[in-house]
Amino acid sequence: MQIHSKGLPFPLVLSPGGGLAVAGLHDSVRAMLEQILFTNPGERVNRPTFGVGVQRYIFAPNSPFIASEIRVALEENVYEHLGRNVRILNLDVTPGDSDSDAALHIHIDFEIIGTLEGAQGLDVAVSRKSVR
Repeated sequence: MQIHSKGLPFPLVLSPGGGLAVAGLHDSVRAMLEQILFTNPGERVNRPTFGVGVQRYIFAPNSPFIASEIRVALEENVYEHLGRNVRILNLDVTPGDSDSDAALHIHIDFEIIGTLEGAQGLDVAVSRKSVR
């Protein structure tokens, strides 16, 4: 069974016709993964368990424990909010270089079950500027 679906992009944009633009399945899943990573748990009123809050890990020492904690939180959120059709295959968390604003780099390999594309990659850089 192959899944063909569309969703809303993040951030929301208007289509040329004046309605909401629609994103393809892969773009929609990528946007949702980014939302899950950057939303702090408890930040959404009706979804208190939504989010990983990666900004909290910027100043933590890089260790396998931090990567494991982020992975578990991400997998739980993906399962709860994206369903069984998205699976995290691999997650790497590495510190950024001192020369750049990025303090944390996260690479996610994921797949959307039911599509023919196979594994997809997503790279996210968490900036020190995003920490308030």
